[in-house]
Amino acid sequence: MPPPPIAGSNTGEAVNEANQTIASALDKKLKEMGESIDKATQCSFGRVCSSDYVDNESQPNVGKNLTNEEKSQYGGVGSGSPSGWEPQDEENARTQQSDSKNFDDKFKKSDLVSSANKPINNQGLSAGARAWEKHAGRPGGIFEPLKGNVTQKNEAASRFVNEVLNNKNTVRTDLSKGGIEYRLPDGRGVRYNSDGSFSGFLDPKR
Repeated sequence: MPPPPIAGSNTGEAVNEANQTIASALDKKLKEMGESIDKATQCSFGRVCSSDYVDNESQPNVGKNLTNEEKSQYGGVGSGSPSGWEPQDEENARTQQSDSKNFDDKFKKSDLVSSANKPINNQGLSAGARAWEKHAGRPGGIFEPLKGNVTQKNEAASRFVNEVLNNKNTVRTDLSKGGIEYRLPDGRGVRYNSDGSFSGFLDPKR
């Protein structure tokens, strides 16, 4: 704040100038206080504050470039917001992308085939053949019961697993709990758990 006029020169003009200087300084101070109060009010009512911009920049929006179909896969569409993509959906997407990468890092195609071929009992029946036997004959299903001895059943199950995993048009789907589904274009497929173990066979979706 500029100093008031020197004592002894307080003419009417000097007094007016001093009053204007004081009024200007007070007005500036009040505006600064008003801006601070307005910012605090915005933050308190859930509006964006400067710190929010920093947080948003450090967390890139995974969902902004996804299609509605991809958002639906991650649980976004229909979650309640007008755009179908809320903060929790963003976090879910990041988690599933991380789980998917971890699965690929841990398990190669050969590991998945071996998992399906792994014997699960003293007779040597494979995990794939056992899953097929449990799945076959379900109402509306297309998998017929396996025929032949244990070796023949194992070979039939293994052939199908290899067919699914080696088909260039196979569609892969990452599941919410870390598992993976692989489906042929006709809808038949196989499923694996998050630990790479063979889970079972899949009929086409209705």
